[in-house]
Amino acid sequence: MIAEAKRRYGGFSLVELVIVLAIVAILVGIAYPFYSQYRVRADRSDATSTLMDTWMALERCFVEELDYRACREQVPERSERGLYEIELDAEPHGFTLTAVPAPDGPQEADEACTRFTLNHRSERGSAPEPPEVCWGE
Repeated sequence: MIAEAKRRYGGFSLVELVIVLAIVAILVGIAYPFYSQYRVRADRSDATSTLMDTWMALERCFVEELDYRACREQVPERSERGLYEIELDAEPHGFTLTAVPAPDGPQEADEACTRFTLNHRSERGSAPEPPEVCWGE
């Protein structure tokens, strides 16, 4: 009679449910660090695209002003998504743009690419990894 009751009221036991939850927790524990690293690498494009857009704006301004120092208003304080701070080191006939992770932002976890640079000759730089790694070339 007990065997018939078990067959009639099918379902999961508490032990089976705990085993499934443990397996899911292990899979999440393995997948989350990979996702976090992927996200940090993908968000580097916020710095590189902002530097490229700013570089083009500075070149357009230079055609009119003939002095990069007169084009400071073309440089945003932060990247498009706010993950990086943008700085300009300008001279009359040259400049260097620098992007560094915003304080307390998610990109501070990116130890491979802590600084992006782009100058008036379109030369890309990064630290501590080479530009091929950080700029995604």
